[in-house]
Amino acid sequence: MDIASDVGRVRVHEPVPFVPSGAEPLFPGYVRQLTNATTVRMGLSGALLLFGVLLALLERPGSALPYYYFAVFGGSLALWSYVLSVYQRVRRLFGEPYHRLDVAPDGLLAKGSRVFVRLPDGRWLRSRLPGGARVQLAGERRLWVLGGGRRVFVRLPGAMWLRAGRIEDTATSGATPVEPVSRHPMPPRHDPVLAAHRAARIRRTVVSASTFLVLGAAGFVAVATVRFDPDGITGPAALGGIAGGSAVLVLLGLLMVAGVLRIRRPITEDVWVELRVALDTPFAPRVRGVAKLTGWALHPDGRQTRFRLFADTSLAANVAMTGQLWLLGYPQPAKPATAGVPGYPCAGSFRIG
Repeated sequence: MDIASDVGRVRVHEPVPFVPSGAEPLFPGYVRQLTNATTVRMGLSGALLLFGVLLALLERPGSALPYYYFAVFGGSLALWSYVLSVYQRVRRLFGEPYHRLDVAPDGLLAKGSRVFVRLPDGRWLRSRLPGGARVQLAGERRLWVLGGGRRVFVRLPGAMWLRAGRIEDTATSGATPVEPVSRHPMPPRHDPVLAAHRAARIRRTVVSASTFLVLGAAGFVAVATVRFDPDGITGPAALGGIAGGSAVLVLLGLLMVAGVLRIRRPITEDVWVELRVALDTPFAPRVRGVAKLTGWALHPDGRQTRFRLFADTSLAANVAMTGQLWLLGYPQPAKPATAGVPGYPCAGSFRIG
């Protein structure tokens, strides 16, 4: 299906001007879910940190076992505490609207993952964006800002995530101008946003897999080498917990390695296919795992079929709010097809039936 002749045909979900951010249909509930999940993770980290304190009191002097718990779960508690503070900042801004910021032709600089957007008053908005979002911004030249003062949040059209931003008087030395990217819809294998998003997913998955495998291996080494009081109760329980956690980390790392091999497959499709969809139930963003959508799809040839879509939260929100579903190539009845949005960094897996 040729979409190059109609640039405005691709629609995405984005904030509504002059409407409080807390009045959005999807995002506020998603942030509340993230806040609750982070609170639970903090509680678990704190409980395991207290278990480390118990080990320090009950284990024989010189045992290294408590320090493993202090290092791992103390760091985890600090991380989740920071994440919770960010979500709480976002929730305090639910009464304020987003402000649209259009980027001037010479008003976008970049240095690595950091981008600098010139404001109308001459100051600069600094934020970090993943690869696909940077290419999207280079072409779309539009973003949404939430908050006032020097600390704000940044959101791009079609995204269900925020990035922290800061207003600065000058851009960082060494930042270079970003050349505009064409927003004319391109075939999937030539889509620059899709390519950048795919590369960023590969890098992120490789880093995560390496981290999980290293932590899992370190846990097994600790189980094999650490000494504990054989007559106690806490020592064997602590080592059992480390062994179980290490096994889970290694398994997740191996699954991520398999995922990298799947993501690395080249994009060969030459056409975007637009489906009109009706969902079985209203979409509610999930905190854990990917989003699952089911319903009916209207194909370009007039056929109507049942479908299942497993997607990231941004793609699921766009499908739910616009009724559009874009596929890379024509779907086959017994095979999954890749879903996305032309010119936007999101992805999913579509299957008929």
